[in-house]
Amino acid sequence: MTTVALLLLMVTACEDQLETKVYSQLTPENFYQSEGDFNAAVVTLYSPFGTDWGATDVGGGGYYPNLYNANARTYLMRSMLTTDEMENDNPAAQELFTWGPSTWQGNDETYFRIRFVARATGTIDNMTKSTSVSDDVKNTYVAQAKVLRAWTMYILYDFYGPVNAKYDPATLADTKILPRPSDVEYTAQIEKDLTEAIPNLPDMYNSDEANWGRVSKGVARMLLLKLYMHTKQWAKAEAIGKEIMTMGYTLQSNYANIFKEQRNNEVIFAIDCDVATGARNWYPQHLFPADYASSPIVTRGAGWYTDRMAWDFYDKYEANDQRTETSIASYTNASDGITDRDTGLRGPIPLKYTGIVGAGVGGAYPDDVVIFRLGEVYLSVAEAINEQRGPAEAYAYVNPIRSRAGVDNFTGMTKDQFRDAILDERGRELYAEGVRRQDLIRHGKFVSKAQERGINATDKHILFPIPINVINEAQGVIEQNPGYTTE
Repeated sequence: MTTVALLLLMVTACEDQLETKVYSQLTPENFYQSEGDFNAAVVTLYSPFGTDWGATDVGGGGYYPNLYNANARTYLMRSMLTTDEMENDNPAAQELFTWGPSTWQGNDETYFRIRFVARATGTIDNMTKSTSVSDDVKNTYVAQAKVLRAWTMYILYDFYGPVNAKYDPATLADTKILPRPSDVEYTAQIEKDLTEAIPNLPDMYNSDEANWGRVSKGVARMLLLKLYMHTKQWAKAEAIGKEIMTMGYTLQSNYANIFKEQRNNEVIFAIDCDVATGARNWYPQHLFPADYASSPIVTRGAGWYTDRMAWDFYDKYEANDQRTETSIASYTNASDGITDRDTGLRGPIPLKYTGIVGAGVGGAYPDDVVIFRLGEVYLSVAEAINEQRGPAEAYAYVNPIRSRAGVDNFTGMTKDQFRDAILDERGRELYAEGVRRQDLIRHGKFVSKAQERGINATDKHILFPIPINVINEAQGVIEQNPGYTTE
């Protein structure tokens, strides 16, 4: 958010991993007295959704990477590095599927974002009780907080299934550890938050630079779409996807421009990056090899070369697919030679952000990180239609994406053929956007794809384990995910 101060709401909390009790010195009587107070409280809830490294949590004291930073430990990167899409130069537990409750606990900052669900609940409760601002102001900020709570809950659900997040204000001052709710109860709360928020949010912020980075109707509907796809509620997914298509978002005519042109109308939400304010895009710096010098896309020096696209994944593209122009499969090295697949390049550089210039500032860039966009909506609607009625109607939603890429339209497929084709198409279109793990799980191929890579994967790996210190602290109240013991 360009003009929104990065204020921290000072909340003190007990330092256990479950945050079983939340105390706040800020109440409707001593804070929440003006729109500025509401804004300061809600801005804090945006803090996990950043691209820079992270911050020390003011409640528990731990340092947590931001969810959309390019570090291998984050929600964004674990959604890629556990799949056939992306490889890491130094494979760790997430690439090798050797994680377990004990080995995961000290390196699993995503789970502990559960604290922010409780904080959002407290903020919503306090704002709702305040009588010091107009209903319009109150409703707008409460709606933002509900979307951010739902988004946090969805991320946790994606990785761990339902968790014992505190979304009932009556539980905030209770030291009793709650059990994990059912899938139905947990996802119903996400859906409730989002549907209640939508009427009180603006449609979009693409033409409003000052508020770019805030959640909108488009973001709330996109999260509903993600939830409905995840839970295979195909009719609801189709309906909400078509609603998004009527909101004024438009497909860019050129694929590369989606990631070059800030606030373009294909983007539903991007994390606003500005090197000067410390909101930086580190993703490109992780990609460039030590001997990199130039390519038609960018001239710059060495990067950290921690991540790369897999060649097998790159080979899913057709020869004339224009989307390959946002990756680097061949470059001029520091010795003026060519490095490519035949001369040692271990995988293409999945740059995506082709508008970067030079070496940036300390390896960081100001390019907004795209999180949700209309292209994904088109492909989701196509998939949802196919699952309900077969591919005849679905072609109208996938073929605009393929046409933009310069490849032939889909046609003449059976339902099963289209299902496989749309999974591959989503991979080609949405690479490096953090959706591949969700897609493979939904299609029942997350485990089998890992096994094809020689990994000892089983069904338990579809969810990550609840960290063992959480299980131990709960003393039997919180159940571990199926298949995990205390390893």
